[in-house]
Amino acid sequence: MIGSERSAYLFLSLLQAKTGSSLISRLGELPTSSILEMSARELAQRVKMTDHARSSFDGLRGDFDPDALVKRLGEKGIQALTPADDGYPTRLTEMPDPPPALFVDGTLPEGPTIAIVGSRKASPTGLATARRLGRALAGRGVCVVSGLALGIDAASHQGALDGSGPTVGVLGCGIDVVYPRSNRRLFDGVRENGAIISEYYLGESPLAWRFPARNRIIAGLGDVLLVVEAAEKSGALITARHALDSGRDVWAVPGPPGIPECRGSNKLLSDGAGVLWDIPEFLETVFPEPARTSKVGAEEPQVPDDLPGNEARALAVIGFEATSVDEAAGQVGLPVHELLSALVLLELKGYVTRDDAGAFVRRAAL
Repeated sequence: MIGSERSAYLFLSLLQAKTGSSLISRLGELPTSSILEMSARELAQRVKMTDHARSSFDGLRGDFDPDALVKRLGEKGIQALTPADDGYPTRLTEMPDPPPALFVDGTLPEGPTIAIVGSRKASPTGLATARRLGRALAGRGVCVVSGLALGIDAASHQGALDGSGPTVGVLGCGIDVVYPRSNRRLFDGVRENGAIISEYYLGESPLAWRFPARNRIIAGLGDVLLVVEAAEKSGALITARHALDSGRDVWAVPGPPGIPECRGSNKLLSDGAGVLWDIPEFLETVFPEPARTSKVGAEEPQVPDDLPGNEARALAVIGFEATSVDEAAGQVGLPVHELLSALVLLELKGYVTRDDAGAFVRRAAL
């Protein structure tokens, strides 16, 4: 049998998914384990509840079987974590309104994390920036957390995958629901390189109100929050407010004046958010110590001994942050056409990859 406290958290998770309002934040001194021992009327006398919540409470409790719930999840390879479990993310316990249960498909990475959010209708520049950021952060071993939505979310996740780094996607629907469906391939990649998580049980639909609610989890999981592009009325700004409520630093990428997609993120900057104007400087400021080291223990990426001369020289100047051909040429001392030829061969051999702007990045897996 599942412990009474853990069972109560699982029940609260199902209840909040039906009512759209948090009960866990209103429990106060009431022991969580006592919830399943009370009637809806008794609980309502202790905790403010809507009529809908009281009705849902009675309906859910009649059929509630925590052991069957966990067994069904386990059959799909999904884990349930509650604040009563050791594996529940410590960062979420620092939130004003932590999820009573977290359903995890994959493995939650350890180490530094960053939450990256932004517009679903992002500009090409915004998408390229998010992808480049994800890749650069992967080179530092930083886990990228985002919402697996179209636009900035998807670009951030993809950048992390390009750099063979850890990434976590937070859903606003059931843990087994792929939304949007066009992101199926990205979902699979995120699951294999980190985890997909949700506070919603199997089969829960992607209702509109669930996405602002899930934003608090994105904010809570990050050591810092970064907004790449956001309109004035944007879910990314809701995430930023959650991050501030949880004591997180908020950064934003400045956008051109007057562009609707950037008005919200630019407003964050005017309100005092950190300004990300240069990716290498941002990394050194926020994540100064490389979290990933080479296989021989040195801080710099190593060059295999069997590479031909020009390829070895070219690879030596390509790190985990994007480097243009002109920048690399200034360091390596080769003519541009010879350097580019060597970089193309390195790309074919899997040592480097290119971002959307054509700059080269060392593959973090090597």
